Amino acid sequence: MSIKRGTLTIAGSGISSVSHITLGTLSYIKGSNKIFYFVCDPVIEAFIHDNSTADCFDLSVFYDNNKGRYDSYIQVCEVVLKDVRAGRDVLGVFYGHPGAFVSPSHRTIAVARQEGYEAKMLPGISAGDYMFADLEFDPALSGCNTCEATEILLRDKPLGPSVQNIIWQVGSVCVVDMEFSKSKFHLLVDRLEKDFGPDYKVVHYIGAVLPQSTTIMDTFTIADLRKGDIAKQFNTVLTLYIPPRDERPVHSGMAETFGGPAALVKPDTSVKWAGPKLNIVSAYGPHDRDVIAQIDTHVAPEGYKTLHTSAAMKKFMTDLALKPKFLEEYKLI
Repeated sequence: MSIKRGTLTIAGSGISSVSHITLGTLSYIKGSNKIFYFVCDPVIEAFIHDNSTADCFDLSVFYDNNKGRYDSYIQVCEVVLKDVRAGRDVLGVFYGHPGAFVSPSHRTIAVARQEGYEAKMLPGISAGDYMFADLEFDPALSGCNTCEATEILLRDKPLGPSVQNIIWQVGSVCVVDMEFSKSKFHLLVDRLEKDFGPDYKVVHYIGAVLPQSTTIMDTFTIADLRKGDIAKQFNTVLTLYIPPRDERPVHSGMAETFGGPAALVKPDTSVKWAGPKLNIVSAYGPHDRDVIAQIDTHVAPEGYKTLHTSAAMKKFMTDLALKPKFLEEYKLI
């Protein structure tokens, strides 16, 4: 199938207003000739308008109470595709990461490609990325399981007590329209209590959107979530973090294959959950002090080379990265 003239790029605005816009996304805001957006605050909306000469359209007009969200997704998709089909370079900007909990973005890209148009997605900062920084935990440590709240209940998805669990869209459990007051939040609490017990602590997290606002990181027991004054705080933008309760033992056979248990010890195993932050237990043990003492006599390893590029190469590669039209022309050479 030949590539048609119109193009589609889907990007994310991040969570924190303006500051989470990537340089790549900004380059497309400046270079596209039609922009559609669904963002969460008027400042980022104004930023898009101020940095673009394109016609900009707010997609939130298609969402309404008592209207199925899936119906809104279909309409959003078709409105965006109409301009792609008209031969325009179209940019869609969605709140957070454009591929995380944004159904219209995936549908629109799939249909555009199916019809022969060039379509792609740019990465953005998601609520998960923001959470990693604010709560200061490493998803690779103990592992990390992420799932949407309704999906957990509807398909009985497992929640691992030995891994970190992130539950999304906690305030819209079983909601299929835009009336989030109908959330079946209590069903999720039942499930959490079954898996972790009523006294286990979880973190209620909402990343700050505006520069002057404060990130919410409140720790509650699962039993607390049944209290009316606490349950009403669980809105549609909230994410729930559940730290690992158990630590799985080292598989002895695999440890021997790797060279013995000592080979598996990592420096970060002393990092423990302290809620709602992490702390390091015994940061300066004997081994740590020995390694630190070697810093003053450290020499660069054999083969180490400093990175270097010419001014011309720096400009050329930067232009390729931040000027979509220039990159497109370069690929045609």
